[in-house]
Amino acid sequence: MLKGIRNVLFENRFYIAFYISVVSHITFIIYSFNHSDSIYQKTLCGPAWIYATEDEKELSFEMSFGKNMGESGNSESNEEPGEGQEEGEGEGKEGFSKGKYKGSQWEDLVQNLEGTSNLRKQFRNDYDQINENLGVADSYIKRHRDFEDIIVKDVLPTLKNIRDPFKVDIDSAEDNLYLHKERNRIIEEFRKGEESTSPITMKLSKEGELPPKSPLSMPKEDRNKYLDRTLKQKKEKQLDEFITRFMGYDPNKGDLNLFVRDLYYENLQRLAYPFSNDMSYFAIDYFQENLNKEDFLRQMMAALSAQLGTNTGTEILFTIENIYYIQGKALEQYFRVKDYLKNSSPEQKQTLRYETLRQVEAKYKNLLKEKKILNVMDAEEAYVKKRIDILDTLLTHTPKFYRTKDGLFEKAKILWEHGQWKQDSKLQSDALKLWYQIPKIPKNGDFLNQETFDTIQLLLRDVGDPTDANGLSQQSKNQIEYALRTRLDDAMSKKKLREDRLLWPKNK
Repeated sequence: MLKGIRNVLFENRFYIAFYISVVSHITFIIYSFNHSDSIYQKTLCGPAWIYATEDEKELSFEMSFGKNMGESGNSESNEEPGEGQEEGEGEGKEGFSKGKYKGSQWEDLVQNLEGTSNLRKQFRNDYDQINENLGVADSYIKRHRDFEDIIVKDVLPTLKNIRDPFKVDIDSAEDNLYLHKERNRIIEEFRKGEESTSPITMKLSKEGELPPKSPLSMPKEDRNKYLDRTLKQKKEKQLDEFITRFMGYDPNKGDLNLFVRDLYYENLQRLAYPFSNDMSYFAIDYFQENLNKEDFLRQMMAALSAQLGTNTGTEILFTIENIYYIQGKALEQYFRVKDYLKNSSPEQKQTLRYETLRQVEAKYKNLLKEKKILNVMDAEEAYVKKRIDILDTLLTHTPKFYRTKDGLFEKAKILWEHGQWKQDSKLQSDALKLWYQIPKIPKNGDFLNQETFDTIQLLLRDVGDPTDANGLSQQSKNQIEYALRTRLDDAMSKKKLREDRLLWPKNK
């Protein structure tokens, strides 16, 4: 028998040797590619991390970030760049290979990084025309501002997809987050002058195979302590820490939904203060605020694809709607900036503020034409439409009427204010019909607009509960408008006091 086996092996020795050779070469090639130090090499059959985590649900990304300071210009740690070195100095050292990005989608980014490397050396960063009577703390006025990032990053991250249905935004959210992380990785490598950043990784998963998530137990007092402690941190660090530590909890039970709301409105959404008759100061601060909305938008949009239909997903949608509201206001600043640039004096053109605004205006000019947004009215129309789309998504998917009352109120508010702005009574009539639906909705979760709604309800009852806005007197319309305009006054006052205490203390 053994002799027969030896004869078979001898007769087929060439085929066996060929098979072993092919298998060995394939194994060696796959191993070599999958253990390459560069993420730009091809990967055959997928790197090891795909197989190690293929049973998980969420798509996640890992990378370290470059500089991205506070939302309205705060550096979070309130620290200036290192002594003897200005922001941007030494960027783009020999260790960064810019040639590999030539012809790619990142070519313009690398050019902008090079162009802003010595921005602070070429232009003045002075503080003139300060109005001290406005009472803004000196620590706010002279804090660090991220002029370079305002230029190279995206202060209008919602503009590219503003004409798309919101469902398209959700479907493309994970791809957009990947590109966002990759862009930040390139920025970090450029500024470090070396290519040592860990590559972005993804974790793919299957639904229904993960263990049940536990509910987060974190009362309001504990959340406040956490948020106060982290308020001065960079926004990206705050968000990364929050996602890492808390987003794995149950999205329907416990306090995760409330924590998402508090994180955004207490820490990541900041107030910007005017302190000069020169509008360029406020425009820079407002663009910086929107710059720092970008990271939250990208991260939470990606999270939304898994959280839609949960209490936490509803809170995320409320925050995203607010971001689109603020982005619409940022476009108002953009069109004001265009007038400012046309009328600036030679002295103003030598300032860092002017040059930053000039580059921002040039950056979005063609995109705005493409989106047919040529003035403030076009911007208002586009962003109102998108905000209503977001709220319709919320109202369709929120579970068991969770915060449906607030969703209806916010949609009615948008329609009322837009109708007033356009002098369109039909839009205001649609708003009235939505407000009349609210008492019929079962209460589940907070109704944050309860007090303002009660005021509007009383005003409408006094005039006979009309469903046609044409039946309202101008006085009644003005009273409703006033109630809507002042509804956040108390919350904003408390917010200002907290930020003044923790971020912008006045000199004694």
